[in-house]
Parts: sequence; C-alpha cells; structure tokens
Amino acid sequence: MLFILLITSAISLVTARHDTRKIVNEIEVERNKASQIKNHHTNLVIEKATLTSRSRIERLAIQKLKMKYPKREDIVLLPPPPARAKQ
Repeated sequence: MLFILLITSAISLVTARHDTRKIVNEIEVERNKASQIKNHHTNLVIEKATLTSRSRIERLAIQKLKMKYPKREDIVLLPPPPARAKQ
C-alpha cells in the first residue's frame, strides 16, 4: 500500500513539474510575441510620423502634383458669411 502511494506521489510530482515547465515555456513564447508586437507598433509610429511630416507632404505636392504656393496677388480673401437670424 505504501509503495502504491509512493509511486502515485512520484508520478504526480513529475506531472506537476512537466506542466510547470510547459507553462513557463508558453509564457516565454507569449512574452516574445508581445515584444515583437511592441516593436512593430513602434516602427509603425515612426513610419507614420515620417509619412505625415509637413516637409515630406510639401515636397510631394510640389514634385509629383506640380503644386506651388500662390503669389500674394493670387490670394483672394472672402468676407465672412452674414450672421443668420436665430429662429
């Protein structure tokens, strides 16, 4: 009887250690995934800042779209619309 309890206890211990190692490995895999996602997010933030920079947009507008700044005499200021009467 004591021998059966000893074997059962040993098997339980081995199973518990195996499960623990398995869980620790899974945690490490998930931490690596989280780190990769964080790095990817950082790269996307940098890329967004680069693509939306004012100087880049102005350069593309001038080079690719052939846009230019208007001359002072080409600027027309419109008067504000008349105020509406509240009903």
